[in-house]
Amino acid sequence: MKRLIIASLSTLTLSSVVLPAVRANQINTNNKGISPTLIAQNQKTSGMLMATADDGAPRGFSKERWLTAKGEVSVSPVNANNYKVTLKASGLAPNGLYTFWWVNKKVVGMDMGAAGGTPSNEFRADRRGNVTANITVPNNNNYQILAVAYHADNKTHGQMPGEMGKVTFTHLMGKFPKIR
Repeated sequence: MKRLIIASLSTLTLSSVVLPAVRANQINTNNKGISPTLIAQNQKTSGMLMATADDGAPRGFSKERWLTAKGEVSVSPVNANNYKVTLKASGLAPNGLYTFWWVNKKVVGMDMGAAGGTPSNEFRADRRGNVTANITVPNNNNYQILAVAYHADNKTHGQMPGEMGKVTFTHLMGKFPKIR
């Protein structure tokens, strides 16, 4: 299990980019001289997940195509003990099977697990490679990194991600979003 994303961690440590932002949706557009009205989404934080090819790229993808993927994560409260993490991503494998993973770096090695638990950590991209997917996690988690893994063999492997670089490929990574 600890083999997931080990190669990607060194790159993430050096190149992690998290862009906090509050997103707003335009809800009133017209051309009658009235300014558009904006309303903030129920998000506490958001950040970017960056594409990685540290595990290589699966058959059928060039490295350049693989690295076009991008994702944004946001959080919203569920109840006193949990919050929801929402991923909006594009550039994923069309109709591809994916899973969410949390990763914590240690002095030597790492700990990891299925973010949101299994099978709740599973999702599938649409035919264009886009997705909006959610997991629910505890408020008091100590997760450091959120990883999104693609399963080229179309199997999620439960508590184990599958052999990295052969059947499972880390596609997106970034700082694990927290509720504040």
